[in-house]
Amino acid sequence: MRTFSFLKGKKAVLSANRKTIGKVEDILTDSRGNVLGFILCGNSLFFRKAYLPYASARIQEEDSVLLCSCRPSRVPSYSKGTFRMEKHPCCLLKQALLSKDGETEAVVEDVYFSKDWGRIVAIEVSKGLFSDWTDGRSLIYSHEPLHIGKQSLFVR
Repeated sequence: MRTFSFLKGKKAVLSANRKTIGKVEDILTDSRGNVLGFILCGNSLFFRKAYLPYASARIQEEDSVLLCSCRPSRVPSYSKGTFRMEKHPCCLLKQALLSKDGETEAVVEDVYFSKDWGRIVAIEVSKGLFSDWTDGRSLIYSHEPLHIGKQSLFVR
């Protein structure tokens, strides 16, 4: 399964020498659900957090690692229209999923990515504890790009 919860915490290694440079902590996306890059948590005193652009990363699923073709750079500062999965003012997880009327229908629990990890294709939502127990969590597929707002998520 290609979910954020699967990728979070996986090792990031340089493809040239297979040296571990950190772990995946977060994913940076735009407001349409396209992946821009990965936020890495380093394992040294000099490298706490770093950013790896999507174009220079590849997921190797058989080893469950993120292969990096270049060294990561500084994490970009927050810009309008960019979102992270968690631990950020504009995050996707735990965000409200609104109906057409503007009422909260569910809360985002996880996101599913395309085969190449380049785009969000589905979201896993929770409608509450009792609903999760009886019916399970729901998957909402998005054939069109998502529209992510500051405090809510809209799916067509």
